[in-house]
Amino acid sequence: MTTGEKAEPRKRKKLVGHPAAAGLLAADHAAGRLHHAWILAGPRGIGKATLAFRFARYLLAGQTGLLPEEAGTAPLHLPADDPIFRRVASGGHADLRTVEPAGARGEIRVDAVRDAIRFLKLTPGESAWRVLIVDGADSMNPNAQNAALKVLEEPPRNVLILLIAHRPSLLLPTVRSRCRLLRMAPLDRPAFNEVLSDIGPELDAEACARLFAVSGGSPGAALELEQLGGRGIKEAVDALLEALPAIDRKALEAVAATVTENREPEHFQAFGRILAASLAERLRATGPDAAWLDAEAGVSRLLERCVALSLDRRQTVFEIFGGLARTAAGGGQGARA
Repeated sequence: MTTGEKAEPRKRKKLVGHPAAAGLLAADHAAGRLHHAWILAGPRGIGKATLAFRFARYLLAGQTGLLPEEAGTAPLHLPADDPIFRRVASGGHADLRTVEPAGARGEIRVDAVRDAIRFLKLTPGESAWRVLIVDGADSMNPNAQNAALKVLEEPPRNVLILLIAHRPSLLLPTVRSRCRLLRMAPLDRPAFNEVLSDIGPELDAEACARLFAVSGGSPGAALELEQLGGRGIKEAVDALLEALPAIDRKALEAVAATVTENREPEHFQAFGRILAASLAERLRATGPDAAWLDAEAGVSRLLERCVALSLDRRQTVFEIFGGLARTAAGGGQGARA
């Protein structure tokens, strides 16, 4: 099965869900009280970057209110045939700069931030604003975040900075304190299905239901999981959890081989999301349990540590299920980082 590819956020014509977040940005702009820096926070793949680019092109086009045909339902609309829309989509607008993680470590370094600050200090060339979108702002290393503080504290006039953060807690407190926080929640089932019908029209209702459960309401994560064979991994993980405290060594070997055969960290992170969803389902079914809550937190820490420190992923999978087996047996001491 070949699932359709997602359009880049800068090219998306439609924002599905998040009416309150879009409405807040539109209202603050229309009232002339728009803060210069925002953190768009929420899980990966739910539309944060789509909203950021939607607001950027709306601002750069000089819009100040809601267009009549979308009033009350879809704020920040700009027609796809508008020249500003096309230039933002192609990456050719002179007053918009995007910074993203780069390099082997997948981080944003200080030189990229300093270059962006120089851009913000220039006089706008095409519009009344200069806009900076930092996609993956929580991947800025400490030096980069400290460099950003200066412009966050003393921004030039008519500058808008949008920090897209999957884990805003990784941003320095001083950075967070100088921005307005806009939390965005995962999509509900109807909105999730609407997005998935566009990017994966061949998926049937059952597949969409399983992907919704595994992805936590994130269409981006759902597409990634589907491309990585996520439904098969989910079934194998569920079977291992169901058998605890016993461990089917052969089945565990198969899961470990599947989720570590690809060297890209995204593949292993997808396994982490599948396991997290399965553990959350278990907790919902059995009710709050301190030992399992501790085990779930331990699994999350171990997965993060494995990726951050480039630890042996296969061994990490075995450590996780060994810890979960101890928890299921009543011994506590679940997976620990």
